[in-house]
Amino acid sequence: MGDQSHNRIGETPLPMQKPTMFVGSSSEGLAAARAIREQFDREMDVQIWNEGVFKLNASTLESLLRAASFFDFAVLVITPDDSVTSRGKTQSAPRDNVVFEHGLFLGRLGPGRAFIVCEEETKVLSDYAGITIATYRKRDDKNFVAAVGTACDQIRRAIAEELKRPAIGVLPSTALAVGYFENFVTKVVSALGDERELAMKRKVKDATGAVKIERRRLVYDSFTLHIVVPNKLSEITKESLPLRVSNLVQISIETQFRDFPFYIRAKDYNPDPKTALSAFDIPTILLASRGAIKLILGDRVPGLDSDQERLELREIRNFELTLRLLIDEGYGADNSHVKVETMDYLKSL
Repeated sequence: MGDQSHNRIGETPLPMQKPTMFVGSSSEGLAAARAIREQFDREMDVQIWNEGVFKLNASTLESLLRAASFFDFAVLVITPDDSVTSRGKTQSAPRDNVVFEHGLFLGRLGPGRAFIVCEEETKVLSDYAGITIATYRKRDDKNFVAAVGTACDQIRRAIAEELKRPAIGVLPSTALAVGYFENFVTKVVSALGDERELAMKRKVKDATGAVKIERRRLVYDSFTLHIVVPNKLSEITKESLPLRVSNLVQISIETQFRDFPFYIRAKDYNPDPKTALSAFDIPTILLASRGAIKLILGDRVPGLDSDQERLELREIRNFELTLRLLIDEGYGADNSHVKVETMDYLKSL
């Protein structure tokens, strides 16, 4: 059992690790930012913008982009630091950089995780119409912790709702590509490169329909692992994939880690030595992106709408780019052992 004494947000116990919160402001709004940190300090791991967020030898934008990836929540304090005249009317307005930072965190974290705490009488962008903005009023006694108390309670309730569900990112394909490369590509390439003669096995059905394991030797002088990336995720579903690999034979090789399945050409499935072995794999792990996208979009009309299809294509592109980068870093850009192909490549076999 861990120490849950820091719990306060909502009725559901917080995770063992405190959620993280970034608090940004102008220099003039720093007192309010510090008060917000004090309000949330027992419940969350809070960091203010001037406490190590901006790194040496890194641009402000680069530091902010990094910060937007590292925090679970963000609160931007808007204070009347400048004067703006619009349509003949002069109003107190926030610093442009604070508004920009809110937009950055809003885009990265989503509207349920990026909040504004606005000092009263401060002009806000018309684009914020319809967005709930927590406000506070400066006190004569300069007690900022009390001044922002109501605003922090509003944010606390919103955070409690957000913590009931996981944060869902739009690009799980990056992690999928890294996992696929580390747990499949490197292991198979190592096995194919070390042995040159492998014990392979294949599931086949006998005359009675019973499944049995058929074992043969796989002998070759050189090899190439072709990773076939789909054009659309619909090409690698369990209904579609068998049609696309009908001219291939799925086999498995036994290694010290586990058995690794991949495909070879049907004409290569024999015990005779081969000068060059062509191995093929279709990363069906990409289908996990479809599940993540459905969580992001929520309930939709059955069938692929334009938003889902657009995100799926984006996932495929990002998976391929990440995989190519990992292959180049791991084996060199001029390697001959691992190639990335499109699904159309299978038609040429």
